[in-house]
Amino acid sequence: MALAPLLWMYLRSVWGEEGFSLASYEALFSNTIVWNSFGNSLFLAFWVALATSVVGTILGFLFVKSDILFVKVSMVLLLTPLLVPPYIVAFAWYAVLGHHPLLFGFWGTFWVLFSVYLPIPMLMSMLFLRQIHPHLEEMASLYTDFWGIVKGVLFPLILPVFVFSFLLVFMLSFGEFSVANFLRYPVFSTVSFTEFSAFYDFDGATAATLPLVGLALVVMWILKKSSTTFSFKSAGRVKQYDLGVYLLPLTLLVVFLVGFIMIVPFGALIARVGRWESFVLAWDKAIVPLSHTLLYATLGASVLLFFGFLMALMLEKKRFLWLDGVLLFLFLVPFSVIAIGLIQLYNTPYTNFIYASPLILLFAYLAKYLFVSTKIVQAKLSQIPPSLREAAVLSGAGWFDMIRYILIGLSLESLALAWLVGFLFVLRESTMTMLLYPAGWESLSVSIFTLMANGNPEVIAGLCVIMIGMTLLPLAWVWWLWERSPS
Repeated sequence: MALAPLLWMYLRSVWGEEGFSLASYEALFSNTIVWNSFGNSLFLAFWVALATSVVGTILGFLFVKSDILFVKVSMVLLLTPLLVPPYIVAFAWYAVLGHHPLLFGFWGTFWVLFSVYLPIPMLMSMLFLRQIHPHLEEMASLYTDFWGIVKGVLFPLILPVFVFSFLLVFMLSFGEFSVANFLRYPVFSTVSFTEFSAFYDFDGATAATLPLVGLALVVMWILKKSSTTFSFKSAGRVKQYDLGVYLLPLTLLVVFLVGFIMIVPFGALIARVGRWESFVLAWDKAIVPLSHTLLYATLGASVLLFFGFLMALMLEKKRFLWLDGVLLFLFLVPFSVIAIGLIQLYNTPYTNFIYASPLILLFAYLAKYLFVSTKIVQAKLSQIPPSLREAAVLSGAGWFDMIRYILIGLSLESLALAWLVGFLFVLRESTMTMLLYPAGWESLSVSIFTLMANGNPEVIAGLCVIMIGMTLLPLAWVWWLWERSPS
């Protein structure tokens, strides 16, 4: 069902009332401006992915394998830009630099996307480094020095994670359009969005999504071939290295990076609000869309948790393994592709009860983020010994009792984490919501994006601060759960 909107979208684009035709594809791809924007997107996505993967892997190593200071605070601050709509980070830098030409164009877009996606390789490398058994490093230390351990042990082991995070950030950067749209940098992801939102050209919008889907298929194939496995289970003791004389300089360097990524732009955003009256006016404008956002996030997170648990059960039993590839593909596909596919499938007289209600948004969130929820739950279920399930069955417990008391009972914290991650992802989402929300049901992220065109800058800054505050509250809860987790 998740692939049905995409299949129907492409079928309609080539088979209309006049029969089979590729006119939309020919018209679009004969346009040199389209190919120039495609080249811009490739160039931008490559450098964002490379920079975030290199810096994020180094930060992950410092946070896990060294005695560097202020680890927890630095992680929370670096994670925040990922959990807010990316255009808010762009607007925050606009509050710092104004109309400076360095911000508008490639470099500004690159820096904002770097700030947003840096936590992905950082968290992945941290997660994987905790799985490396310290005995490997201790045995290597008998024959070589620190750099020899890094070169001969750590680098080969972490290389698949580096590739995984590079490709993931590459696809996310390639499909992101709101930052480039705000900073006036022409990228390919804006083509399909413009074809639909500005010209209401379904066939042209569908044709513009084809390279995005093709690129997602290539990246998915590479990721599946790499077969990198992640787990929330630590190897136990983690070997740490004493930085010695490098402790203070590296700590200052990390503090400077954190300050430049988080404190400078968001501090300027708070200062941009100015008078208290501007914040009060922003709050008045935020109440209704904020209630819609919380409703979407709560329902979306609950639906993602329910189906994520079911999918994890199926994958854990080694059944329907092809679903893993489908979920990964949908996660890699840009937001606008999923939204346009859902519009084409459900905008009919027979399915208008879905298209004209928030149900269409739940379908979109489920298609996009089910991969994340499934992987969080699956990682926990893989740690539960099969002997516990077998003992429950032998003692007369039914299937539902085994699910309730064994699998759910031993996974409560991971299930709560999966729900909160889904909540945060839905909270920050703007592109699909912008294209799909029913009339009168706009979210806070959509409301902010709309006001950015000609709204009061102080009020917009106040709305952005409210959005960031709504993100930080559940983020603190996620952090508390993560710290309490025994593994």
